[in-house]
Amino acid sequence: MAARIFALAFLLLTLAACDATVHQETQRTTRFGPVIGTQEDALSVWRGIPFAQPPIGALRWRAPVAPLPWTQTLTALEDAPACFQRGFFQGDNDDAFSGAEDCLYLNIWAPTQTASDQALPVMVWIHGGANTLGSAATYNPSHLVSEQSVIVVTIAYRLASFGWFRHPSLRAGPTTAMDDSGNFGTLDTIAALRFVQDNIAEFGGDPSNVTIFGESAGGHNVAALLASPLADGLFQKAIIQSGIVSVASLSEAESDYPSDGVSGTISSQEILYQLLINDGIAEDLVAAKRHLANLTSSEIAGYLRAQTPANLLQAEQAAKPRKVGMTRVFPDGVVVRSDGIVGALKDPARTKVPVLVGTNRDETKLFNAMDPHLVEWGQPDGLWSFIDRMPLTIKNPNYYEAMSEYGSDFWKLRATDDVARSLTQSEQTVFAYRFDWDELPTIQDLNYADLLGAGHAMELLFLFPAAMEQTLVSKFVIGDGADSADRLSQQMRNYWAAFAYTGNPNLGLPAPQPTWPVWQAADNVERFLVLDSDQDQGIVSSTAALTLNGLLAKLEQDPRFDLMGRCQALYGLTYRNGDGIDPAAWQTFAAGQCLDRDYQTVTQLLERQQF
Repeated sequence: MAARIFALAFLLLTLAACDATVHQETQRTTRFGPVIGTQEDALSVWRGIPFAQPPIGALRWRAPVAPLPWTQTLTALEDAPACFQRGFFQGDNDDAFSGAEDCLYLNIWAPTQTASDQALPVMVWIHGGANTLGSAATYNPSHLVSEQSVIVVTIAYRLASFGWFRHPSLRAGPTTAMDDSGNFGTLDTIAALRFVQDNIAEFGGDPSNVTIFGESAGGHNVAALLASPLADGLFQKAIIQSGIVSVASLSEAESDYPSDGVSGTISSQEILYQLLINDGIAEDLVAAKRHLANLTSSEIAGYLRAQTPANLLQAEQAAKPRKVGMTRVFPDGVVVRSDGIVGALKDPARTKVPVLVGTNRDETKLFNAMDPHLVEWGQPDGLWSFIDRMPLTIKNPNYYEAMSEYGSDFWKLRATDDVARSLTQSEQTVFAYRFDWDELPTIQDLNYADLLGAGHAMELLFLFPAAMEQTLVSKFVIGDGADSADRLSQQMRNYWAAFAYTGNPNLGLPAPQPTWPVWQAADNVERFLVLDSDQDQGIVSSTAALTLNGLLAKLEQDPRFDLMGRCQALYGLTYRNGDGIDPAAWQTFAAGQCLDRDYQTVTQLLERQQF
């Protein structure tokens, strides 16, 4: 599918080859045992250090357990496998998978230091991928580490139904409140942060100066850590990049889907039904429910834990409901507060940490570009047919731009502006941004600035610019904008590192840069920083913050849509995250004329998009 082509392209751009040899200067002793890594240019690198025992067998769907001590020196040269996930790089084979359940490892990148060097700030990176795919190994932070003198730790966490899964049978027997939470992926990130607290000083890091940062689902997971009492004190600053803050429904996570099949959360119960059907134990849902009625909780738990990873993900894919989007955390009241992420962000009693938060101007263009109803794609041909699936033309440029604009603005509203307002309400220091760089090339007569623009995840090339040095990226992604991209990339790394050092992106910059305003100063004006190249508007402060009422009023009068188009746009904005727009808006929008319409076409379009 088209989504896989883009996923493959992006990950190939960011992967760095590793042909490492042991360097004795990298010998370190963790609280669990000795490790040795390698040196790459002026960096010391350790890959594949375990921060928890493998979550397999009886430890599947359990809180992570500290690693068993070792005495032999652990050679930390190779990246650990990614956590088990669908194999998005293998054509249209829906049964292809990659990674392993034994995946709870981290990587450490540090400047080569002497014994007299001061402890350095630590930046812990949480990768994105809808909480269903991705890897700590994808990102090469060498520029950030070498230029900014910070330590970067990239961590793994369980994905999909291995990372977020609640079923009552798993709470039978001797369990802890953390085991019962279902937030295993969140607990993995907390375990990694505990490892950092206990061991990072050995690698030259300062455990009292830790910044967590992540993008997309990684940003969501950063926000979840802000809402977790268990993570209190494990970090001192946070950066949320394009991360939504809505949470999953506890009831939906364990219940049968309603008759229309619409649910915002994948249900463990529905996965269990599908497993029974796939195994030939039941012919259909009715038979599966009848079979389960005769099993004890212990028998059901045993059946679930006996499943292979592939069987589980196959069942999860088949059991997906309509409307489900990214895998999100559960407000279980133990790992994540019962009032959810937003409730936690608004709480003035919560431990305060400076937060930097933002989105990209054209977030949804990445996803819209993949949809064949909006963009014409080349036809597959031959052994490497998926390479032929390149976008050829935007079918209706005005409609494409309008839909992308509202989708991206709504993303900014929910992932930046409303988050900043919630944090300000709790008297926290907030810095906000919007990434606008879009100087992309024209390929096969298609202007990629129109197709992708400042799309979702584009800023990652600027924070982890090793990819820009690869010929494929410099020619087909950056194109003639290389010089402006390099300058903006340097400025962004300066800001991010200054924030990691001090909690303020303006302090300690190596050279003068535009001042980054706080979100809400004494004049009560909401401001954010636009990150763009000098060839365009440059780095400038903006007061163009968004509100829901403002977006709806603009949509209601937008001449690019007819009435049906406006209704479809509103439906699309509310489809996966209906809690973002009050149901009353449907009653008043366009004088209620959107209430009784057929949205089947736009529903099908949305359900084909994988995010």
